[in-house]
Amino acid sequence: MDVDVEEAALEQVAALLQRPDQLEKLPELKKRADRKKLAVEAMLRTGVQGQLEGIRTAIAHLQTASEDITAISQGVEDIRERLKPFPQLKEKLRELRDANARHGQFAAAMENLKHIFNLQTTLQESRDALDDDKGGNLLLAHKHIMDLERARDELLAEVHKMSGTNTEKEQSLLVNFFKGVDSVVEELSKNMWFILGRTLEMVKGNEQGGGPQQVVTCLRIVEREERIDKFYMDAKSKNSSAFVPPGRPRNWKDRALWTLEKTVANRVDGNQLEDRSLNKAWLARYLEVCRNVIMDDLQLAKVAIPCFPPDWQIYERYVHMYHNSVCRRLREIASEPLEKSELVQLMSWIKFYASEDMLGHPRLKINAQAILQDSPVLTRSTLNQLCDQFVEMSREDLIVWLKNTVQHETLDWNKNVRPSEDNHGYFYTDLPNTVFGMLKDTTLDNWINTP
Repeated sequence: MDVDVEEAALEQVAALLQRPDQLEKLPELKKRADRKKLAVEAMLRTGVQGQLEGIRTAIAHLQTASEDITAISQGVEDIRERLKPFPQLKEKLRELRDANARHGQFAAAMENLKHIFNLQTTLQESRDALDDDKGGNLLLAHKHIMDLERARDELLAEVHKMSGTNTEKEQSLLVNFFKGVDSVVEELSKNMWFILGRTLEMVKGNEQGGGPQQVVTCLRIVEREERIDKFYMDAKSKNSSAFVPPGRPRNWKDRALWTLEKTVANRVDGNQLEDRSLNKAWLARYLEVCRNVIMDDLQLAKVAIPCFPPDWQIYERYVHMYHNSVCRRLREIASEPLEKSELVQLMSWIKFYASEDMLGHPRLKINAQAILQDSPVLTRSTLNQLCDQFVEMSREDLIVWLKNTVQHETLDWNKNVRPSEDNHGYFYTDLPNTVFGMLKDTTLDNWINTP
């Protein structure tokens, strides 16, 4: 290595002293080399000193960490020694724990003594509120029910915290004591579903003693019950052993929407007052009634929007409810044997369904084409099947008409009467016009487009 350094130095000196005149600069070159050497030595001293300081700091940290580990180990040992008596202490404090649990139950009972002593009175007040001649004071009845349920649930929650052989017996005793509450809840729910089932009539003001206020009251109660359900279900999701009162969740929002959907289905299905045996035009009459009912109800549904919470999106729900009910009913009709005129009436109405005179009406503000694209009234295969039935019926009718026409022409030809003549004196027959008229009259598009 020293040889390499010496050779490198000789090469550097040879590079600096290649001409004689460069010897004059030798003192200056020596001074420059000395300054460079001093700078390098200073840098080395600084680097070594920094490394030494880092090593001293690391050694100090290691010594501190060792002392800390020793102190922590000693502390852990002390904690273990102090925790040794705790299992025996738990046994000694069992009576105190049981006394504390009983105290909690007694405290809950004391807070709810008013509701416990006045249970039957409160239940009767709730029934009286539901039997009010003005349609029932549902909010007052629900307030009484919530007070009684709160008292029952607090007592059941205290019993739920206990761990003993009599826990189930005590829970059963409490549930039986408050069983009258469940019957009042059932009466309240029946009144609510009755009102919500007539929401559109209430909004229109056709129900005596009712109105939008009754609908809003029912929805407020539903929202309260949904919040209570959410509270207990959230607690249950966080802790599988958490207390959940009997009968929860009630899911009254789902029940309310089901009631509305059932009402819509009855509105669509209940308009058929005739059948083929009573009136040949029963289908046309039924479809026209459906059109009027749907248009009126959807306009009322827009008026009912302020009565419902925004997250219900009630108008969109009503539109889909009516559309689904119409689709279901028309599919039922399409699956039954239909006459030729009934096929035309059905397919004409389907074509009319999305027009501006029905779902596409500007006042309804419905994207009818998007709805039909997602859920067509009849599937393509069903439409093809109906068209095939119409074609087959038309073929049979044409065969009968042609036979009758030919027979009629034959009888006219065999009569002792001179054939018909045109203005030029040529014989002619109406047979071609009759045949082409039959073909035109039996075209499906012609039938559908006929007003």
